[in-house]
Amino acid sequence: MKKPAFVFAFLLSFGAVPEIRAQVALPAQFANWAKTNCVTKPAAYLYAEAGDKAGASSCQYVNAGKELHVWAERFRDPSAAYQVYTSELKSGMLPSFVGNNAAVDKNRLWMLTGSLVLGVDPQDLASEADLRALINLLDGHADRTPLPEIRSYLPENGLIQGTQRYALGPDGYASAVKSLGRPEFATLAPELSIGPKSAADAEVMLGAYNNGKGGQEVLLLALYPTPQLAEQQLHHLKPILESKPEFRGTTVERDASMLSLVLSPSSPDLAARLRKGINYETAITWNEPSTTLTDPTWFQVLKTVFFGAAAICVFAAIGGMIYGVFRLVMKRLFPGKVFDRSANVELLQLGLNSKEINPDDFY
Repeated sequence: MKKPAFVFAFLLSFGAVPEIRAQVALPAQFANWAKTNCVTKPAAYLYAEAGDKAGASSCQYVNAGKELHVWAERFRDPSAAYQVYTSELKSGMLPSFVGNNAAVDKNRLWMLTGSLVLGVDPQDLASEADLRALINLLDGHADRTPLPEIRSYLPENGLIQGTQRYALGPDGYASAVKSLGRPEFATLAPELSIGPKSAADAEVMLGAYNNGKGGQEVLLLALYPTPQLAEQQLHHLKPILESKPEFRGTTVERDASMLSLVLSPSSPDLAARLRKGINYETAITWNEPSTTLTDPTWFQVLKTVFFGAAAICVFAAIGGMIYGVFRLVMKRLFPGKVFDRSANVELLQLGLNSKEINPDDFY
């Protein structure tokens, strides 16, 4: 009986035990809704990439003969949850006032809150106050980790709401391009180096745009940790896009740490117009402002010396004149009291010769 505990402790000391994630505990009641029966749904492959290993909690709630289905799943962090949230968005979904990242259609509420993704079906049976009460009871909804910044780089003009897709791994990327009608680009996942297991660790954001011709353009943004990695991927992608017919018309451009691709655009002008609307600005300072210290010329050194010596001479002459005038005035006004006081002057004599010292000689 002690052996499994010993093995667990041994593995734990070396960090060998896999992360244990508990399912989201849905409350027994929220507002006037009471929980009845629940089932456990295993994590799908896309959800497993986002860090969920425990599966989803799915429960039924009843209120006055009405039945509501609530689904909730916790992921590694809000960025991973954001990948799952965008993967289930549908074109035509409208924003909901229940939260900042919430979308609704006729029957379903689909919401991201912290590291949780929540689904309510049918959503029209519950009020906004009921849904907020449910969210506040869920553990993990208040994760303050910021969502990925790349989501704000997509242009707003012409964006088809519900087509935003975020991917932090190859599975999320493959699901995104397929849902946007560009399945042939799924093979580019290794070339873009998406995910923490890749060399460049890129994250990707996609969105579909009305092209005014009855179709849509798909913009792909790939963000890398440094501009150097982005430049490396740029040189890697260009020959691949040019050599394969299924990528015809697709070009790649770099702006600092981000690459932008318009997947199989209907025209180069539309691709350029989409790129122009990207909300991504960078400011790189190559050289900081500095000052240059140089030695003065010999002419400047000599000029400074002469002017300095002349100033000292002028100051000495003026000082001597002032002292002389002062001395003469004192001798006239106070004769023998300030200067020429021979009776009050005593001098020490060394006796080096026989001549007597006359104090008057000093005046």
